[in-house]
Amino acid sequence: MRRLLAALAVALGTTLSGAPLLGARTVAAQRPHVEITLPPAGALATAPPAVRTIAVLVAGRTPELVRNGFPARLHYRLERWAAGTFVNDVKATSEWEVIVEYDALAKTYRVVRATPQSAVVIGEYGTITDADAKVAEPFDAPIAPPRRGEKSYYALTLTVEAMSLSDLDEVRRWLRGELRPAVRGHRNPGTAAAAGVRTLFVRILGGERVEYKATTGVFRP
Repeated sequence: MRRLLAALAVALGTTLSGAPLLGARTVAAQRPHVEITLPPAGALATAPPAVRTIAVLVAGRTPELVRNGFPARLHYRLERWAAGTFVNDVKATSEWEVIVEYDALAKTYRVVRATPQSAVVIGEYGTITDADAKVAEPFDAPIAPPRRGEKSYYALTLTVEAMSLSDLDEVRRWLRGELRPAVRGHRNPGTAAAAGVRTLFVRILGGERVEYKATTGVFRP
């Protein structure tokens, strides 16, 4: 998680290299959900699954919150389970995040994807619908596939919540070593109080913590 935060903080100050989008209106018309697609049968032991995030950014009050200074945080947790006769075991896990924030001066939506290894600004878009379409593109999950012959399945949880710019500032302060007590679990009471006020304000605006889940069927490479 520390490496994920570090990569995210670096990416929030980088310049962009993005590509044009297609099908934004089509994506926006769908119900919000996540999907996991397995690789072709011959690549199940060598390639990861692809994750798609459909219409999540345009659901509910999220567009309003983002435009009013509360970036959307999409936190992904993917687990690979071994499917046994009596007991199923988690064999691998992977976490990454997508942050979408609105630049009021440029009137654009910036999309950042952060993994424990790196963070990349994947685009800046004129509407949140276009940003949502970009997030909906298939993403190869950073997780190790199972060994050949191992019965497995993947389970994905996506948590969507609003974050304030002060949350991003905390990431940068953590990198400078100013929040070490908080990282160890001894958060400064003032910081905790401020976070509580922010959470209350977001809830008053209608922001909620929403979870989306998806699983694959059992497969054997």
